[in-house]
Amino acid sequence: MNELNTLWAKSNGETIRSHTDKLLSAFDDFTSLYGEYFNSTVLNAIRYACEYHDYGKLSYIFQKSIGNKTFINNLTNKEHLDTVYHQLGFDKHLPHGYLSPVFIDRSKLLDELGDELLICLYNAIYYHHNRDAQISISDLKEIVSEDLRPRFGVYATKFKSFIFSGTLEDPEWINYAVIIGLLNKFDYHASDNKEKLPVEIDGRFHGKYISDYVYEFITSKFSLRSVQEYTIENQNENLIITASTGIGKTEAALLWAGRQKLFYTLPLKVSINAMYERICHEYGYSSEKITLLHSDALSVLFDDNDNDDNITMLKYYASKRLSYPITVCTIDQLFNFIYKYRGSEILLATLKYSKVVIDEIQSYEPELIAKLIYGLKLISESGGKFSIITATLPPVLMYFIDKYKIPHKPQKQFLLNEKIRHKIHYEVADDFDYDKIIAEGKIKKVLVICNTVKRACKVYEKIHDDFDFQNVKLLHSNFMNKHRKMLENEIISFANDTSAVGIRISTQIVEASLDIDFDLLFTEMCTADSLLQRMGRCYRKRTYIGDEANIFIINNKSGYGNVYKYKDIFERSADFLQPFQDSFFCEADKMKYVDKVYDTNELRNSGSEYFTVINREIQSCTNIAPFEIDKATAKKKLRNILSYAVIPESQFNLQHNDFENAIDILRNFKSHSFEEKISAKRFIENNSINLGNYDKRSHERVNSLFNGLDYYTVNYKYDFDENTLCGKGLEYFRDEDSDFL
Repeated sequence: MNELNTLWAKSNGETIRSHTDKLLSAFDDFTSLYGEYFNSTVLNAIRYACEYHDYGKLSYIFQKSIGNKTFINNLTNKEHLDTVYHQLGFDKHLPHGYLSPVFIDRSKLLDELGDELLICLYNAIYYHHNRDAQISISDLKEIVSEDLRPRFGVYATKFKSFIFSGTLEDPEWINYAVIIGLLNKFDYHASDNKEKLPVEIDGRFHGKYISDYVYEFITSKFSLRSVQEYTIENQNENLIITASTGIGKTEAALLWAGRQKLFYTLPLKVSINAMYERICHEYGYSSEKITLLHSDALSVLFDDNDNDDNITMLKYYASKRLSYPITVCTIDQLFNFIYKYRGSEILLATLKYSKVVIDEIQSYEPELIAKLIYGLKLISESGGKFSIITATLPPVLMYFIDKYKIPHKPQKQFLLNEKIRHKIHYEVADDFDYDKIIAEGKIKKVLVICNTVKRACKVYEKIHDDFDFQNVKLLHSNFMNKHRKMLENEIISFANDTSAVGIRISTQIVEASLDIDFDLLFTEMCTADSLLQRMGRCYRKRTYIGDEANIFIINNKSGYGNVYKYKDIFERSADFLQPFQDSFFCEADKMKYVDKVYDTNELRNSGSEYFTVINREIQSCTNIAPFEIDKATAKKKLRNILSYAVIPESQFNLQHNDFENAIDILRNFKSHSFEEKISAKRFIENNSINLGNYDKRSHERVNSLFNGLDYYTVNYKYDFDENTLCGKGLEYFRDEDSDFL
């Protein structure tokens, strides 16, 4: 069709043919890397989507809307077409995707694709831009009759085949999602890629994948462990693995990735940051092949590339487009697709040719576990692969995985039975034995973990102020982001320093995937899964041969009913711990302990809320109709967590001019460069605290200075010394001396 070479796709004069060829080139680059994970019929459907997606731009109204005056002025019937489009209500604009499918020769493609895939192709093109405007079948027929058929002789006659009718079953939505998701991926790449970034970054570095580098890293020093051999042997399978902390789970996951794209998910940002740093720097693989995604990812990337803001932003954009071979991320960056909103399809389409690692699945609340399980069902049905690799796996989760027929190899356990790492002492008590903590902190590394920020602050205050012990630091989520990063780095450095002694106090944020190793752990009682995670921060890889306990647990019911809202799980965790009192707690014991706490039959028969919530939420997910909700609603439903970025007023005063400058830039962003906007946003983020909606202090936030920006001030005392890295962070009483400017 010659008109493709002359009519415009963009207002800059780029032709439809030129733009389409960019998509086809991206498609070819993509298939050279990942084409083997698709059957040829689906690949052909995706190629047809790339070819036909912009044919609707041949319409008179589109060419007029982007200012192609040469074309408009040469038309002899433009007045008539103006009248037609005006009467239909599309005299200024009509989304071109609605018209593109009429150019497809159904009779030509039906035998090749089949009826179901052809309908998915039609709809992928029809909806490839998510628009609010709609067009009726009768209006579409009139546009074809008056504008398109006289000029092009288009093929479409059965217009109802353009749009889905009725509720889509999962298999049909998956096919549609794969086609439209990749079409949009290639379209974004072709339309907005001034930097010439590849549609997918090749996972090979000097000809080798991350799995090759990890294999060489391990075997140059040690023999492969059994869990690592197992993941190599089963790279094409969905795996469910429980493995002891310190056995090499991370390496096993990276070996399982093989040559495929990998998404490594973790529950906490601090864990993600640590995992990103570890993969970037430990194995000799290039940091240019790895990225991370969470709500503060941009700041982390800036810190990692502090010499070049342009490189950082390019990496961030490519990360958001899921272009990296390895992405370490939170689940809410990936699993929104379970709500099947328009625009979510690119997520499932990407996961079709990827592998997903779910690390520490037991750390999630039942609502999120349910959504994860349903997401894994859709991923596996699309052709993607997943691996659950975790220190503990409650059997109730396996019950639901099997109930919904999610394919996987039989669950496998890998335990460090040759090492005894923990001896526990449990007691019901209101508070810790501070004399013992301080005495041990003078000669050993001592970790104290509390269930709430408020309790952690009180424990810190008791040790630091009441006992005048200075070799103590506190880490929790209520520090400004820049200070929290300092403290995260400090606790890792402290734990890895073989000569260091002292006390570090924290909350649950140190539970998962921080490679830290302390000599003693004092912890408040919590649920079994969290308790075992906490134990993994003490004698992580060493054998314990002492007579006295190295794990001290007090049950003061801190967080009972709120942080740990499933009271029966908390109580079962305490009850089933009793047989191990003042005993060595080996890895097999830990697995038996979790199995008892989360016994499927007992939870189901007792009407446990934990079991009920998972069952209800999975069923709710299966009942979601495609396109029923929007993206914003989906993101809120997935996490169901609302937080606010708050700034203590005293800290605002200390950097008053810098804050005012940043606020001015963000308010008047059109008058400033991109670099200035990023710098302003980064400054405010680094000096803010993410405060949950459940925190009463967040309800006293003030936004007057920020004038509609999503940042707030709070008049609560903030305590931190950047020189000593000591302080309690955002406190729970008002700052009467702030004298807010």
